[in-house]
Amino acid sequence: MKMQMEPPQLDDFLNPADIKVAVSGFGYEEGTCLVWDTDTWTGTGDPSWVRRGVVLRCYLDGTDISRTAIEGATDIGDPEVQTAVQSMKQHLIAAHGGRYLAALQDEIDSLGDPQLLLAKDPVHQEAIYQRARENTAPPSLLALIADVQAKEKELLAVRRRYAVALWRYIAHLYRHGLPVKDIAHWTDASPTSTERRIMCVPTVGAAAITGVEQKTWSGYVARDQAPAPDDHVGREPVWHISTVLRHVDTRPGRPGRPPKHV
Repeated sequence: MKMQMEPPQLDDFLNPADIKVAVSGFGYEEGTCLVWDTDTWTGTGDPSWVRRGVVLRCYLDGTDISRTAIEGATDIGDPEVQTAVQSMKQHLIAAHGGRYLAALQDEIDSLGDPQLLLAKDPVHQEAIYQRARENTAPPSLLALIADVQAKEKELLAVRRRYAVALWRYIAHLYRHGLPVKDIAHWTDASPTSTERRIMCVPTVGAAAITGVEQKTWSGYVARDQAPAPDDHVGREPVWHISTVLRHVDTRPGRPGRPPKHV
């Protein structure tokens, strides 16, 4: 039986406190960490031009995913090195979370378009379904239709899990200070749509980030146990993503009934 990849909870994503910053060569490279060392390297296009400084490397589950060299630095405590460390931590956090989305996307890709099992032409697809409605389709065709419908149901479920994971991923990246352009890059979206997601989180998004059902979130809002909407788009209530995260961070006990907001 195929195992289903469940959407990660906010606590499943990598946090800055989880990232150890250590001197390279001590075995930390086998895990998820950021290591540093003083090193020398040659100048671009001129091997005789030797530069000296601090080199930082990011490792994700033992895989070297990025490298930054700061010329002239002598120690991890140098201000320029510390700035680079914070930036690379964000990169590591984003790369770690992106793996969850990639796994769910692989599930979606593996299912493809179930309707293509029947026919590529929508007219032919309708003709096949018409035969089934008229009870003129042979048992083999009815079995194929049942298989297609089951795969479509599975595909819809995976897409829903992906949507939940995406909301939580965006919220996590925003929480840890990634700018809109970087969040857009990591989620393969435009900066405009990413900005809209951050500014206008609908009920489905707020529920996904909080880890509850949509009707539960709406009930909390109605009972003043969750923040009132920051705005409305038409009749749809929306929240800024910071409002939802503030609710997540301040409610006591998970899972459990949130307190009333005052």
